[in-house]
Amino acid sequence: MNPEESNCLDEVGTFLKQINVNLPKKISAASLSHHSKLLFKAFSLRGVLVHRITDLTEVAIDLYEADKVVPAIIMTRSVFETTAVLYLLYKKIKKAAMTKMLGDIDDFLMKSLFGGRVKNAPIESYNILTAINHADKDFSSYRESYDRLSEFVHPNWSGVSGAYSKLNRSTMELYLGKEFGKVPIMISLPLLAGALELFIHYYDELDHYLLKFNKFCDQLHRK
Repeated sequence: MNPEESNCLDEVGTFLKQINVNLPKKISAASLSHHSKLLFKAFSLRGVLVHRITDLTEVAIDLYEADKVVPAIIMTRSVFETTAVLYLLYKKIKKAAMTKMLGDIDDFLMKSLFGGRVKNAPIESYNILTAINHADKDFSSYRESYDRLSEFVHPNWSGVSGAYSKLNRSTMELYLGKEFGKVPIMISLPLLAGALELFIHYYDELDHYLLKFNKFCDQLHRK
């Protein structure tokens, strides 16, 4: 690993340490609004998302260090998705708190917390591409970066032939193994660092708007 790659990986590790400092261990409904389940759901979604991104990032770091770049990219893509859902939660909570209108926030929370895509799932999960596209509206190239990561996740050229083989056209021999594909680590490592930085920022920003959202929920109950 060259100095640029090492520095970027160190940056990812620093972001992970920031997240782990205040990793929540319990969310108590009794300590939140007594009048609305929405606040408990919002805190719950934020809590499980931060645990998920921690888990994914720890594995991604191990994979990058072991030069297992394709599996690391798969983890990075999942971090992108997790950050997008957290950012959408932030946008919906902020909008509800500022406009005093709930909109579809309960539907979003229920789908994000309990939804699934399997047949006969009681609640259909939220479409992750919708969350990705919301992030893309505010962060340039978010969808483009996600799509580039997806090229390695799916079993197409980038994630299969391009990653694990090299063709000698003069002899028409195909050499197999990741040492022949040599996927550059910097294709995805800076994207992991960027997604983590966004996650940390909007995870913290949510605190302010969750308090405003709590007051709004209490006002609704008093009406």
